[in-house]
Amino acid sequence: MNLAHAFSRADDAPALILGEETHSFAALRREVEALKARLPDRPSALTILRFRRSLAFVTRFLALYEAGHPLAVFAHDWTDSEVEARRASLGDCFELDENLSISWRSGRTEPLRHPETAVVLFTSGSTGAPRAVQLSRRNIDANVAAVLTSLDFASVSRQTLFLPLSYSFGLLGQLLPALAAGIPTHLLANLVELKRLLDEGRLQGMISGVPSHHETLLRLLGDGPSNTRAVTHVVSAGAALSLELRQRLTRAFPASRVYTCYGQTELAPRVLCLRSDHPAFFSSATGFPVGGLTVKLTSEGELCVRGEQVMLGYLGAPEATREKVREEGWLHTGDVAELSPTGLVTLLGRNDELLKVGGERLSPLEIEAVLRILPGVTDAAVSGREDALYGMTLTAFLRFEPGTTSPHKRELRQTLREHLSPHKVPTEFYRVEQLPRTSNGKLQRARLTECIHPERRLG
Repeated sequence: MNLAHAFSRADDAPALILGEETHSFAALRREVEALKARLPDRPSALTILRFRRSLAFVTRFLALYEAGHPLAVFAHDWTDSEVEARRASLGDCFELDENLSISWRSGRTEPLRHPETAVVLFTSGSTGAPRAVQLSRRNIDANVAAVLTSLDFASVSRQTLFLPLSYSFGLLGQLLPALAAGIPTHLLANLVELKRLLDEGRLQGMISGVPSHHETLLRLLGDGPSNTRAVTHVVSAGAALSLELRQRLTRAFPASRVYTCYGQTELAPRVLCLRSDHPAFFSSATGFPVGGLTVKLTSEGELCVRGEQVMLGYLGAPEATREKVREEGWLHTGDVAELSPTGLVTLLGRNDELLKVGGERLSPLEIEAVLRILPGVTDAAVSGREDALYGMTLTAFLRFEPGTTSPHKRELRQTLREHLSPHKVPTEFYRVEQLPRTSNGKLQRARLTECIHPERRLG
């Protein structure tokens, strides 16, 4: 991406496919330029843009972005209270209707935003209240360049995208790089549509999603033969990709490279990437830094990142910004990691999620990875409970395939001892229908206590 345009291609090659309609790069450019000509003078206030999986959303985003109008993207499924809370955090802001007229305006006049703000996206809120992340053109340009290289976009023929464009993974991590690379993007509403394309032999190129998406897709595929050989790139981000899921994805998509990635909205968002032809892929490793990012660990093992992708700050929250971005521009991710001499990063878990049993810190991710290989288990999570003797005991929450008989606790603990040290084996087990996750697939660990019910406890 250059500073003037989000995409430079302007021929009749397909750019966006929505349903039965295909829109070329030339048509996309014409629509974006026409919208830019109708925009009001560049405002100091933020423009709120509501996400819809439509050509109108994409062209309006591109027009505002290219014209230098600072904008905030809202998800379409937020409740009225969620919308109001986010509006209140933006200071001076307004919304435009389909005719680009102002349909709503805040009563505030003070501009809270950073003067270089180009896009405001909200964090998913898996570790606390969502915050408004301010990203500059420089942040986004650096991210797009890093993604194009790390995901090998030069070898991608097209991508199929069902991720919501109101979050950084779908919008900045996938759509904008595809536009910059000049390849078509097929926008789908859900995984069922993707499965239909597979069944019809029309799915090719790159697909992307969070691990729970990939788990669902693999279940839709089943054990029979499927038309996956035209899929060349499978991208996973948003949460840790377990060893078992890495193995299943490479088997299900034998002609594809599989990429496990890590990022944060505050980093525009891509930070780490590891692809399946690297020897470390079939381990717990997370990836190498992308683009020009530099990483280090604090004395407590927290991963810190520095580079052009570091956000401008949280809008209206200077103290939270100073806590996140500290000395010499290092952004503190809140994730604890290991760093090899070669620069390979392995995430161990959130700094505030690490569990301390018998005086030893444990990563819930390690235990959850083992739980997911148990027969019939499709999802798993672990939390800690205070204990007078050990300081903390572990509780496991297991989601099973429909029709699976609940195993006994004794059997589970015996099986887990074959893979985990005794102090890493959970004491209690609960069967759940669903784990609390955000719309972006991230586990909301603080809400696991809501899953504790006597009737769900495995005896």
